Amino acid sequence: MNVENMMVNNRFNGVKCIVSGVVLSALSVSAQAEEVWKIQSHLPTGHIVFQAEQSWVNNVNEMLGGRLRLELLPGGSVVPPNETIDAIGYGIIDGDITSPAYFAGRDKGFAMLSDLVGGYENWTQAFAWCEFGGGKELFQQAYDKFNIHFVGCSNAGIESLISKKPIRSVEDMAGIKVRAPSGLASNIFAKMDASPVNMGMADIYSALEKGVIDAADASSYVMNSDAGYHDIAKYPIVDFHSLPVLSMSVSQKKWDAQPKDIQQIITTAYRDLTVQINLQDMVSRGDVMKADRNKGVEPIYWSQEEKAKMRDIAKEVWSEAAEQSDLAKQAYESHVAFMKRLGLL
Repeated sequence: MNVENMMVNNRFNGVKCIVSGVVLSALSVSAQAEEVWKIQSHLPTGHIVFQAEQSWVNNVNEMLGGRLRLELLPGGSVVPPNETIDAIGYGIIDGDITSPAYFAGRDKGFAMLSDLVGGYENWTQAFAWCEFGGGKELFQQAYDKFNIHFVGCSNAGIESLISKKPIRSVEDMAGIKVRAPSGLASNIFAKMDASPVNMGMADIYSALEKGVIDAADASSYVMNSDAGYHDIAKYPIVDFHSLPVLSMSVSQKKWDAQPKDIQQIITTAYRDLTVQINLQDMVSRGDVMKADRNKGVEPIYWSQEEKAKMRDIAKEVWSEAAEQSDLAKQAYESHVAFMKRLGLL
């Protein structure tokens, strides 16, 4: 082989190496893009908040640029909502967006962390506790034993009470059969001489229709109206009592394996889910209320005096619940200290 042919062959081999390197690099990027985190919600696909979560996931996936993809699963599609914390630890799913109150069976402190019923008056106050009042840190402490990273505690706004009867004061709650989850909410209603009834969300409409219950603790005013509850329960109490946390958590192992910029994208973006849900709720409320009033619905607003009476009752329940576990006590002390900073106590 002459020198000229040797030079051509060397150049050809060099080009082959370059092409091979590009192909291998592309395959490597493709392999990285195939990583998917399966995130289970606690809500069905038709729920307004689930749809907001799906929109959020789509936006985050765009920001991640193919290096990681989140896949949102509806509630119960892999495991029941109260088992996602175990499923993440065992690697069955990679994360969840849920109400941590589902985990109160493991530690009563989860109930206090997840919803200080009768406490905060709007979503910004509850959100501020999470971000600047020690809430995220307490959640992470609780999740450490499950080897789970706590991303953040969003919320879907303050809940209203669905009611077939006009309830304008604490005294009017006496004898009311009200659907409520077990725990703080049920205990507060009981201290107001109501009769709490524990049942699933799916049973609320028929129970109201049949007179099994007179009222129900469910979601925000707009969400309750969207679900059709106001068609049969014409006296909703607006912005009444409850501001449940909507948390996101993922496998600590999966979280640690991601670079810092992806961790920061997900952490920062999750704060925006709170803003989107609550701004949409605020903007749509006026039109929803107008349509409701045209159908004979009378939204009821409790006076500050009545709200203060309910908070006094709630404070007794909080104090009693704080004795149920070390985590519950820490959550109680954290909430109370922050509420005092805000002038709510």
